[in-house]
Amino acid sequence: MTRQLRIMICIPLLSLSFTSTLSAQVFFDDFKGKKVDTTLWHIADRKWGENPKQGTHGGVVPDNVFIKDGKLVIRALGNEYKGPIKGHGQNTKIGGVIYTKERFASGSFEVRAKICPRPGALSAFWTYYYENDNYNHEIDFEFPGRNQSPFTAKDSDHKWGLMSNWRGVSDSLHVTADKYFGNHTDGKYHLYRFEWHTGNEVEKPRVEWYYDNKLMHRSYSHIPTHASEFWLGIWFPGWIKKADFDTDYMYIDWVKITPFKEKNDVN
Repeated sequence: MTRQLRIMICIPLLSLSFTSTLSAQVFFDDFKGKKVDTTLWHIADRKWGENPKQGTHGGVVPDNVFIKDGKLVIRALGNEYKGPIKGHGQNTKIGGVIYTKERFASGSFEVRAKICPRPGALSAFWTYYYENDNYNHEIDFEFPGRNQSPFTAKDSDHKWGLMSNWRGVSDSLHVTADKYFGNHTDGKYHLYRFEWHTGNEVEKPRVEWYYDNKLMHRSYSHIPTHASEFWLGIWFPGWIKKADFDTDYMYIDWVKITPFKEKNDVN
């Protein structure tokens, strides 16, 4: 799939943001309650990013988001699912997503998680703010990778991950890195973190992505500045492998967001 087609697929997501407040405090949730804390999180119930030429999917639904044993569980239902959960337009390839009610600008965004090991289900953590096609501020951390040119969807591999940052939806307004991570679908929890610097007198604008505290990539171009909601979950885009499975899961131990409150933050 070309980068331009990937951008076209992302466009339906642009209308999903709700009104939210800006946070200057450290955000932390370790999911110790019986249910998702809806004073902190929205639970998404919709569909975006579908291109029928590349295949359809069933969106994300609240039934696929729940707490179990002190962990947030995101359920992924693949092509072989025949159970009672209903999706949007179809009842296969259904994921789950939550996103913060507050908005955050520059800061450290950390997730301790076991990502879904199926190469046909996209595990993702991302910030998101949209006004128009030329003002789409977003930072992405998603798996599997190895699907950017010269690779294609059939090459998707969880040992690789994508790291992107956007200021608009065109090719000229975003950059993506496709990097090797190794075996992180090993049944263990791993730490996924990105540090977003909008910039000030001592910090150059940049985004840095870390895996288990190892720097994986650094970007200095197209750095977002606008405060954004933080999203995490699973969905089924057309640029990864076929979802030839029934049911699998992502497990999230905790989420922490530490605002930097840098000079160039836009609220």
